[in-house]
Amino acid sequence: MLNLGRVWFLGLLLSLGLPALAGIDEALLADGWSETLFDGKAANRYETDGAGGVTVLSESSVSLVQRPLDVDLAATPLLTWRWRVDEAAPPTDLGVKGGDDRSLAIYVAFPFQPEKAGIMERMKRAVVESVAGEEAPGRVLIYVWGGEGKRGDRVASPYLGKAGATTILRPADSETGVWQEESVDIAEDYRNSFKSEPPNPISIAISADSDDTMSRIEAAITGLDFARRQKGS
Repeated sequence: MLNLGRVWFLGLLLSLGLPALAGIDEALLADGWSETLFDGKAANRYETDGAGGVTVLSESSVSLVQRPLDVDLAATPLLTWRWRVDEAAPPTDLGVKGGDDRSLAIYVAFPFQPEKAGIMERMKRAVVESVAGEEAPGRVLIYVWGGEGKRGDRVASPYLGKAGATTILRPADSETGVWQEESVDIAEDYRNSFKSEPPNPISIAISADSDDTMSRIEAAITGLDFARRQKGS
């Protein structure tokens, strides 16, 4: 799939004011989304559903759409949404480079904090900044519909190392054609994954990935929103 050498971080998650591209419709652009393509890879197709959601068509392709965030994580630490997969990518090992297709993924990106980064993170940072600039994200939480595991499994990213944390929310063989509701505690997941207090996230992205398995994905996401915890939770 996407590796650092192919500018994974650039695609991931800063809204850099990229020009309109063929894989995203004008309504999404007007809503603040932008798309990133990858060298030698066909692009997915992203369209609005007319109600604030995004539909995705991926045919032996991979790309992502992202937009900036303005979130007070201390006040609203929960990320909620609904998603549906009508045609799914086959099960894959999400820990293997070049074989980790997934039907849908949501990425929440955070700013780089050098004082909290390990030695390897700081070494890799120089490469990231040379490509994506000083404002490129530092750490990323990834929530996936896909993979061979079971719900709640965490998979080490083969590309991001300790800077990324992947959680399977819906395995690849989950029921298709049905809306599924999700609620994840971004603040708590950050603490568990990176062993430090989270800064406010800077951007969010959606992707589908079918280029390794040469498969076809039809899917949708709607209702992305940050919310407060319920009292007592």
